[in-house]
Amino acid sequence: MSATVIKALQDSVEEVLKTYTGMVPKAGKPFIRSEPEALGDISAVNGLAGSGFTGMLTVTFTKEAIFKVVSVLFGSTPEELNEEVRDAAGELANQICGAFRRRFEEQGISLQASVPVIVTGEKHSITPLCTSQRMAIPFEFDGAKLVIELCLDKKKQ
Repeated sequence: MSATVIKALQDSVEEVLKTYTGMVPKAGKPFIRSEPEALGDISAVNGLAGSGFTGMLTVTFTKEAIFKVVSVLFGSTPEELNEEVRDAAGELANQICGAFRRRFEEQGISLQASVPVIVTGEKHSITPLCTSQRMAIPFEFDGAKLVIELCLDKKKQ
């Protein structure tokens, strides 16, 4: 993935978390993933399509991370991955995806996103929708972790 795409993802995560929680996430080193096992406890998966590309953007939170976010948003810390937590994960993923798509559009590439699918559970798996490599960027905020993953395939003409 290009440095422009990585920067767009990093800026999008920072924008959304800072806006909604006041917390500033610190991005780790991007890496390539091939394993289907998620790097957290709850994932929101957005399908992407448009401008000659298809793909997916996944935001995976550890319980600690999503609980911190929900605590800031709603004023109480959840005790389990309940409906409120799943909704918050989906909404954050939508916001991050939207911010990324806006930045990507500035590069002349328009993408549409699906409603996120929420997958929960320790060591859950997500089957990638791409044949291309999946790039992952870990983030840490207030001692909690999340990972964003992106893959994009060029549509065959």
